[in-house]
Amino acid sequence: MFFDLLYPKKCLGCGRSGGYFCSGCLNLVSLEQNRICPVCERPALGGFTHPGCLTPYSLDGLTAIFSYRGLIKKAIKKLKYQFVSDLASDLVELFLSFCGEDKAFSDFCQQKGAVLIPIPLHPSRLRWRGFNQAELLGKMITENLGIIFLPDLLIRTKKTKPQVDLSEQERKKNIQGAFKVSNNYPLSIVHSPLIIFDDVWTSGATLREAAKVLKRNGAKKVWGLTMAR
Repeated sequence: MFFDLLYPKKCLGCGRSGGYFCSGCLNLVSLEQNRICPVCERPALGGFTHPGCLTPYSLDGLTAIFSYRGLIKKAIKKLKYQFVSDLASDLVELFLSFCGEDKAFSDFCQQKGAVLIPIPLHPSRLRWRGFNQAELLGKMITENLGIIFLPDLLIRTKKTKPQVDLSEQERKKNIQGAFKVSNNYPLSIVHSPLIIFDDVWTSGATLREAAKVLKRNGAKKVWGLTMAR
């Protein structure tokens, strides 16, 4: 509370004090209405991977709640690059108010033993930033949805360049071989319905690579989830 008095929260849209999202600016938030196949990125009912696109190592579907622009883009960038970690709870509250309306994602979450795995940072990147925004957001999401949270099931073994500055082909090459599955969990965990979570879907290279690694290690169903696309 003392911190809030010194540095009061202000709306990221209009600057009004009281919170990061005022009621007026919330009306300007853009939802991502169109669900896409995570392989070819063309429209897909419910975000399920098209049968013709599905492979043994691909994502089975993708849910992205917001369009990555305006207030949401500003919030994610502020959390990620300006280290405003207390923004996470406000962002998750907003995210949860809409994700329950997504039937495909809700049905996946209701499967027995569903597990959410945040995209991990390389240890050196984690030390520099001080926190993993995907882990921070993912933990809050699972606490509200009542599903299992395993932030260390997937391990980042390769120090990659920031994806934001790369072309689509460069992103794919950059992220190849970046993950492995931890040996600290029984194989039955990997066989559970898995949700890979990240803040933003851009080219999809990161989530596709993570799904490939999980499926090569025995995962049967892997769904992608992001705040925005």
